[in-house]
Amino acid sequence: MVKREVLDEIRKAESDVAQKVAKAKKEREVLLVAARQKAREMVQASEAEAEALYKKEIARARAELQRDLDKIKADGDKATAVARAKAEMRLDQAVEEIMMEFERSIDV
Repeated sequence: MVKREVLDEIRKAESDVAQKVAKAKKEREVLLVAARQKAREMVQASEAEAEALYKKEIARARAELQRDLDKIKADGDKATAVARAKAEMRLDQAVEEIMMEFERSIDV
């Protein structure tokens, strides 16, 4: 009878161990699924943050390029206005000189 009780206890212990192993495997699976889900969420959040930073940087670069373009245009407009003013002044002087030469040639 003692043998039988010992065998029963061994079987019970084996059964308990098997149940604990199965429970541990299930818990492991649950934890793995949760970890994978958390990793996916972290990757998605990182990708969203990277996309937002990318768009922000593109917008900043475009704004900077637009400012540079506007400055170049303004500088060009300024230079054109100065050149036009100088050209008009020279034209006025040239007309005056031609008129003076013409008047001098008439007076001769």
